[in-house]
Amino acid sequence: MFNMNQNKTNFTRTSDWLAACGKEPNEKNLSLQFGCHLEELMEQIDEVILVGSVSDNESLEMAATRIKGIAHRLKTGATGIRIKNREKFLDALCDGEVTGNGVAFMANMDKNEADRRVLATNDMKLVNGKPVLSPGGKIMKPPGWVAPYLGDCV
Repeated sequence: MFNMNQNKTNFTRTSDWLAACGKEPNEKNLSLQFGCHLEELMEQIDEVILVGSVSDNESLEMAATRIKGIAHRLKTGATGIRIKNREKFLDALCDGEVTGNGVAFMANMDKNEADRRVLATNDMKLVNGKPVLSPGGKIMKPPGWVAPYLGDCV
C-alpha cells in the first residue's frame, strides 16, 4: 500500500498519489483528469432535485447527460482540453473547492473526515505500489477495493 502522510494538504496528497500512479502533468493526463472531475460533478448533480419547476429538473438532466458524454470522451482519450487562461482556470478551481466546502458545511456534512477517508481508500487503489489503469489511462478500482463508508459523515 502507498503510504501517504496524513498531515499533508488534500492537494499535496492527491498530487503525490497521482505521481505514484505514474501520472505526470501533460496534455493527455490533464484531459483525462478533467474528464474525471466532470464525472464527479455529474455524480453530485445526479443526487439533487431542484425544488420548484419540473422543467428546471429536465433542463439540468439534459445538461448533465451532455456533460457526462464529454467526460466519457475525455477519459477515453477521444477528445482533449487546452486551458485558455491559466490564471482564470486556477481561480475557478480554487473557487470550486471553496464553494464545494461551503455546500458541505451548509448541508451539515463532516467533509474533513470524508476527505480523509476518500484519500485513504484511494491509496488502496495501488496494488503492489502500482495502479490498475483502464485502456484510456484512468486509475481503476482493483478487485476487492471497497469504497469509503461516509454514512456517519452526513
